[in-house]
Amino acid sequence: MTSFMNRTTAYLIGPELIWILMFAFAGIFVAVNQPISSLGHWKVMFLNLFLPAIGVMLAFAPFFWTPGNPWWCLARIMLVSLLGVVGLVFFLSKAASYQDVRDVGIILGSVAFIAMGWTVLGFMGGIAGLFLISHWAYLPVLKWILILFALFMLFLVVWWRIT
Repeated sequence: MTSFMNRTTAYLIGPELIWILMFAFAGIFVAVNQPISSLGHWKVMFLNLFLPAIGVMLAFAPFFWTPGNPWWCLARIMLVSLLGVVGLVFFLSKAASYQDVRDVGIILGSVAFIAMGWTVLGFMGGIAGLFLISHWAYLPVLKWILILFALFMLFLVVWWRIT
C-alpha cells in the first residue's frame, strides 16, 4: 500500500497537514482581500461556506496511503477535522468582519458554517465507521464520494455565478 513512501512519511502526510494547508490557503486569500471591502467580505463569506466542507472531505484522503490501524486513522481525521472546522470558520469570520454594527450576522453565520462542516464530518465519519465495522472495502466508496462531492461543489459555484 505504501511502497512509494516510508512509514514515517506516510504518517506525517495525514489530516493534520491537509488542515494546515487549508489554513495557509485561507490566510493567503484573506491577506489579498485586506482591508476588507464589500466585495471582499462576500468573497470571504463564500469561502467560509465551502472551505470547511472541502477540508473535511480532503481530510479523509489519507485513508489511501496511511498504514496501520484504520480506526486510528479515522480517530485522527475526526479529531483534527472537528478542531479544523472550528478554527477555520472563526478565522474566516474574523477576517470578514467590518468591526462595526454591520457584523450582526457574523456570529450566527459562524455557528451555521460550523454546523455544516460538522454535518459533512458526521456523514463521512459514519460511512467510514460503517465500512470499517463491516470490513468492506472503503477506498472505492471514498473515491466516488470525493468525486461526487467535487461535482456538487462545482455545480453550486456555477449556479451561484449564474443567479
